[in-house]
Amino acid sequence: MTGGGITWSEWGGEPFRRAQSEGKLVFLDLSAKWCHWCHVLDETSLADPRVLSLLEKSFVCIRVDTDRRPDINDRYNQGGWPSVAVLMPDGRLLTGATYLPPDALLSVLNKCESFYRNDRPRIDAYLAETALQEESQAIGGGDHAGLEEGPGEDLLPRIRQSLMSQVDRVDPGFFGEPKFLMVESLACLRDMWIFEPDAEAGETFLTILRRMVQSQVFDPVEGGFFRYATRRDWTVPHYEKLLGDNAAMLSLCASASELSGDPLFADAARDTLRFLLLTLLDRESGVFFSSQDADETYYTMPAEERSRLDPPRIDRTVISEYNAQVVSALVVAARAFPGTGRALPGDSLLKRAISLGRHLSDSMWDGGVGQIRYRDDSCVQAGHLADNVAVAVAFLDLWEATADPVWLDRAAARLDWSLARLFDPGNGRLKDRVPNADDAGLLKNARYPFGGNSAAASALMRCGRGATRADLFTAGRNLLTQLSRDYDERMGPFSAPLGSALLRYRRGTAGKACLPGDPACIG
Repeated sequence: MTGGGITWSEWGGEPFRRAQSEGKLVFLDLSAKWCHWCHVLDETSLADPRVLSLLEKSFVCIRVDTDRRPDINDRYNQGGWPSVAVLMPDGRLLTGATYLPPDALLSVLNKCESFYRNDRPRIDAYLAETALQEESQAIGGGDHAGLEEGPGEDLLPRIRQSLMSQVDRVDPGFFGEPKFLMVESLACLRDMWIFEPDAEAGETFLTILRRMVQSQVFDPVEGGFFRYATRRDWTVPHYEKLLGDNAAMLSLCASASELSGDPLFADAARDTLRFLLLTLLDRESGVFFSSQDADETYYTMPAEERSRLDPPRIDRTVISEYNAQVVSALVVAARAFPGTGRALPGDSLLKRAISLGRHLSDSMWDGGVGQIRYRDDSCVQAGHLADNVAVAVAFLDLWEATADPVWLDRAAARLDWSLARLFDPGNGRLKDRVPNADDAGLLKNARYPFGGNSAAASALMRCGRGATRADLFTAGRNLLTQLSRDYDERMGPFSAPLGSALLRYRRGTAGKACLPGDPACIG
């Protein structure tokens, strides 16, 4: 593929083998179609004739879409998008940064090229030392004693304290600036309110969400939430709108409306739903596209002037993980707004969720490779933990909403697949992806995502209870216990997925029959 005057290679073994045979470094660009500064990079630094000449002469260039390949992004991202990185021919990271203007990028590339050509032994020694440091810091496994006892009783209060300590009381949200949506942290506060019940957590949840709805991070004209605000007071947003973010915000606003009765949240939920249905929905198939591009000019215009402009571009990639999050959000919205969930003529929120669930099951599932992340004319990408778990959660939500056992069976199929293909007995956790023979660079290194494993633990226990399958429940409880050992107060709000999983474990509803080790069966 081409872009910015560069001939880009797709990620895979071939470009790394070519770099090795030609004695070149690899230039990696992690990009996203919704990313404003990615477009700026193309229009400036990657259009500079000096940069183009050097890349052509001394580098093999690879571009990766972060939504399509989160596994590569998780291993090479330099702290935001775009991320540009210089790699050795074997895929080891030499250096990297986020957006660099032309002169800065040219300087980095020249230094790397000269260093590689003239002092390779020193590079190898530096990278070997770095690898040893990373290995010593890696999370280990092996000791599974005490798993049957479950996670300790003191962990949930510690997570709560860690979460609440990072709440900005001046400009409600998490941390200072920039202000991100932090949807998993908000969901954990909501879950504490529901399951404990924790009134302070509930009030904090409502206070933060109310501030977000009334801030510049919410689009009052077309509905939906932008990705984040650059300033502490929720002003000067980055204007991209992502499907996953807006599905999560729909769920949170609908929950807030249901729990508090505040019409502000009902209006925000309906406006977010309006954005999803009018902007990201593919009317023909019923699936949702993955994002809408950032456009500072468009979104700062008044409503009447916007109507005369072409709207920002849509990334029409259909991704299982994000569509599954829409299913879950539609189920919550259907419950929160019974009898009023008609956002479009002939539209029913629960019916739409069921239809989308069927598409994820019938068109995006393969028992051999698992839940398909996306497909296009040239490839099918599958085998990711995130897609299989998100779809399993969506199907569990549909089962609870409809009582149709087919959704419970389909959820169990994704979880069984994940345990069979991704569980590492030596580590006690699930890998983020299925390895394959053509993996290159850091993709050869297994990763065990904390948030993804937390969500998997919760789904396994929910499905085990519902299906009366002690094997799934035990797998989830054991996974939860291993994750509890990983917990560190420094995680702050990023420990929220574990908190939500612990709440479901401690306070969840027992299944049709009591399972061994299930605290929901006690009393």
